[in-house]
Amino acid sequence: MNKILQNNYFLAALSGVFLGLSYLSFSEFHQGILAWMAFVPLLLSIGEEENFKRFLGKILITYSFTIIIGFWWTGYYKPIAVLVCLMSQILFLNVSFIVHFFLKRRFGWQKSMILLPFQWAFIEWLIYHLPHNLQVLNLAYTQANMIYTNQIADFSGMWGLSFWVVMLNVLVVFVLHFRTKKYCFFISIWIFIVTIYSVAKVEFFSNSVLGKNIQKTKVSLIQTNIDSYKPIDSTILNQTISQIVTLSDSAVRKHQPDLLVLPEATFPFALFQDSSLLQFTRSAVSNWGTSLAIGYSETIDKTHHTYQNKSLVFTPQMAVYWDSLKITPEQVKVYEKEYGLPFMEMMPYCADCQSFQNRILVGGGEPYTFNHTNQDGDILKVALTICWEQTHPEKIASLVNDGATYIALMNNDSWFGKTPAAKYLQNMTKLRAIENRRAIVRCSNGGISCFIDPFGRVYGEIPWFIADSSTQEVVCVSKKSFYTKSPNFFPIFLGILMLGMIVIFEMKKDKISL
Repeated sequence: MNKILQNNYFLAALSGVFLGLSYLSFSEFHQGILAWMAFVPLLLSIGEEENFKRFLGKILITYSFTIIIGFWWTGYYKPIAVLVCLMSQILFLNVSFIVHFFLKRRFGWQKSMILLPFQWAFIEWLIYHLPHNLQVLNLAYTQANMIYTNQIADFSGMWGLSFWVVMLNVLVVFVLHFRTKKYCFFISIWIFIVTIYSVAKVEFFSNSVLGKNIQKTKVSLIQTNIDSYKPIDSTILNQTISQIVTLSDSAVRKHQPDLLVLPEATFPFALFQDSSLLQFTRSAVSNWGTSLAIGYSETIDKTHHTYQNKSLVFTPQMAVYWDSLKITPEQVKVYEKEYGLPFMEMMPYCADCQSFQNRILVGGGEPYTFNHTNQDGDILKVALTICWEQTHPEKIASLVNDGATYIALMNNDSWFGKTPAAKYLQNMTKLRAIENRRAIVRCSNGGISCFIDPFGRVYGEIPWFIADSSTQEVVCVSKKSFYTKSPNFFPIFLGILMLGMIVIFEMKKDKISL
């Protein structure tokens, strides 16, 4: 039987299928449960594998299936994107299993399996910092819809969810291998712990989770429906402005929001360098009497195709007193997008190299928060973040540590059409909300625009690829989660535990050899 498993490449492919499906996002089906056992066929297949080439071949098979099934939608953007995703990510996704192979050779199968969850989460955290990491294959994202098991992220971040999922796979393998009730009991306890923690946080202790100093604000999301693939011309600009004005006028008239949020790079040119656009914005904000979160792109160097992706909160006070106070663009607080999509917006390891789209994003870095007021006159702090930055948990934590009581995420998700992409990216936003216990208002051209509460629950969602608005109440929280205050604690702690166990195993091994 063991020899059959050892030579069975079908099991490796089966793991790839399960894992790929666990990443696909459908609101009707919480597919994340597939990840609880997705690695089991592969782990059975490589359990007694001593040939490194066959071992590595099985891992490559698993992740090839995973990427093709789970991330085929990247090809909707550009056909080359699937190949880029496959080649750039598969090279380092094998690291955990390669380490596992040599630990197995050193300490034996059972001890290496015990180490696997610890090394997985720690290595995943290390790999997260690599410039070419697309940030999409982190195991935790399979759990984004599992509200009653994923709340541990407010302590451990997404690294804790990866650790929990891999450990659950290991326990299932132990059940199949040892066939004892002991490991069935361990599985029950392992699921029970995260379920009790999550249910308690969501259903019974939500007030204590959010703290006492809770304020509320009313926010309107303005979702445009402009084809991202069409070249920018006067027709497109007029259509964009028309949708913004019509939807914003309606939202202000019906709901009187405290903040209007527009999608990423609503305008493809510098707000302060175009006098007519600046005057239009000032006039609109002044008439609405409502703050406006607006995004725009600014060309830095046409010759080298460098640009910046910027956003700011334009307040009614700024609009009214611009001339009398002689406000200059240099005095206005503007946020500059820091992280772009590798290979498409910026080239990893080469800041001066053009991306596959023949452009270079010049990143900012300062985690700004913007003040605006609600109808009661309370001063609220919102942080703006842009698109791919939602894949960087430390970035979002830095915004909260800078004082943000809620977050406005501005997106352009229309590149992927009506594929699982937008829902998958929305899942990333859910985890950022849970990790930091902050509401996130998510505005995207074409969708998915929605509101996400501090527990990862979605409300006020706008159907994708229609021009529409949604106005909802948003909680503004001052209390910081453990993860927010110490975003790197848990993976480093796991890494220390892993090294400690390796030392213990090594000492015991030496004693036995004596």
